[in-house]
Amino acid sequence: MRQNRPVGQTGEPEPGASPARVELACLLQQWRKDADKAPTQKTVARHVGLNQATLSRYENAKQDVPEAVIRSLAQFYKRTDEDLARALDLRTRSTDEPPVDHAERDTAPGSRTGRSKNGKALLLGVAAAVVLVGGAVAATLHFSGSGTGTPTPATSSAASVRPAAAPNASCSGSTCVHAEPTATVCQNDAVTTAEGRDFGVHIELRYSPGCHAAWGKLTGSSPGDRVQVFGKEDNPPHQEEYRQQTGRTAHTQMVEASGPNDSRACAVIDSRGTVCTSPLPSAVPGTPTPR
Repeated sequence: MRQNRPVGQTGEPEPGASPARVELACLLQQWRKDADKAPTQKTVARHVGLNQATLSRYENAKQDVPEAVIRSLAQFYKRTDEDLARALDLRTRSTDEPPVDHAERDTAPGSRTGRSKNGKALLLGVAAAVVLVGGAVAATLHFSGSGTGTPTPATSSAASVRPAAAPNASCSGSTCVHAEPTATVCQNDAVTTAEGRDFGVHIELRYSPGCHAAWGKLTGSSPGDRVQVFGKEDNPPHQEEYRQQTGRTAHTQMVEASGPNDSRACAVIDSRGTVCTSPLPSAVPGTPTPR
């Protein structure tokens, strides 16, 4: 039976949240409850590179869920392509639908809304003040963040100011184990330190010197193929595997790797065979060559 509203730390969706966002929140909660061993929010958040408070807001419809997070959650929960498509559709609808105006919805025709002319004037005044403050802030932001004091042109219009995107999660070594690389800063400095080609696919060992972590990346593959990565020891938590669900590329979650030679990656091509990575000649410990 579908829940009427998402239940998390507070159990209350954000007032005015669109119906699609509330339904998506319910769906994400259901994914977690249906997952193997029903992991806690804290466990799931750690594995996909979020913090628990952020995941709680997603599950309680208090914040729009980024597409990358939905894909990471679907991969972690091992959901089907249909499940992922449904979640992405809800996300699209949630950003298109206007928020629910509870004041208008709950007011009977002909009754007073409780908003006087003075109240409307106050709201307009507040809005005008916000615009003025926003313009002043934009005009004063004329120094770069490099610490050099070099002036940069101020924005000519408040409309051109964009809120900065939230930084990806960071981790290092053991804290990166089981984490989704695309949801962390590890993807920023990642390099290919080993590779292999066979059966029409390309398997890469991706290594992040900043995070001391590695993962396997598979290209040219098909649904049913598997990509694996092995750390110092060929057993959990020093190995990860992902069975491709859709598309032509796939990658694993991360394992700890103090250097580029601490790990290797393999691809198990459905009904054909296995191909593993070999170190690149120029890739030496501590100084991998970017590709």
